Amino acid sequence: MKGLASGTIILLASAAILAGAAAIASAAAQPFEVSIGGGPTTMSLDDINTSILLFNALITHLNETLAVIPGMSGAVDALEPLYSGMSVRASERYWVTDWLALTGCFEYGRAATATRGQYQGAATSTIDIAATLSNLSVLAGARLRFLDVGLRLAADAAVGYFYSTFDHAVTFQIPSEYPDAIAGVPPQGEDRHSGGTFGLSAGLSLSYPLFEEFSVEALVGYRWADVPILRNAAATALDLDGNGTSESATLDGLSMQIGFTLALDLSLGGEKGETP
Repeated sequence: MKGLASGTIILLASAAILAGAAAIASAAAQPFEVSIGGGPTTMSLDDINTSILLFNALITHLNETLAVIPGMSGAVDALEPLYSGMSVRASERYWVTDWLALTGCFEYGRAATATRGQYQGAATSTIDIAATLSNLSVLAGARLRFLDVGLRLAADAAVGYFYSTFDHAVTFQIPSEYPDAIAGVPPQGEDRHSGGTFGLSAGLSLSYPLFEEFSVEALVGYRWADVPILRNAAATALDLDGNGTSESATLDGLSMQIGFTLALDLSLGGEKGETP
């Protein structure tokens, strides 16, 4: 709850800043822009992916061992690591000068993985694992435009709050035909863990105006953020593989997006401000 409260404070502060910028833009007839975009994103998620690799090692071992036991059939596919997903962004910009803008944005990203399979023997044993990492970030920063020759090239930098939610469900049944005791079986059940942290993002954008007030743009950026601990409703830290050590959510990664920008007329007299 403390992390969520911090994120709410950042959200309200960003809204206040942008509302003030809009008021200034209205009074000064300066360009105020809104944009939306989306595309693929990557996240390192080192601790969580380490646990997924341990699951895969155990699944591979079971597949190989049970395949040679008479009367056994079935196999389970390995889990894809949570390295990539999709993200969407909504942002606003107020151009203080022709080359400098104040920015604020909301960005949502999601990555998911799942596998399900069964072993058939004296009984049916099921392995069913699903995991989803969702992240909402609220950022405030600046855009610096350093090239405008029809195509517009700019650099972005921002700081803000990242709030992540990790949903996971694990069923991991070991067939009775497995010949030995087996260690490292993950805890079973379904749960949601969440947490937040402050972080940074930076990137480049390339835009092209299709019309005076409408442009298309491509963005590439990188984020630095590490949620040190994720907790469930009972305040228990995430321990996906059951080894007694909690996992963090390292959100460091690259994002690539295609978007559209609309320049709004906020002048008091209804006249259009000049497009930078």
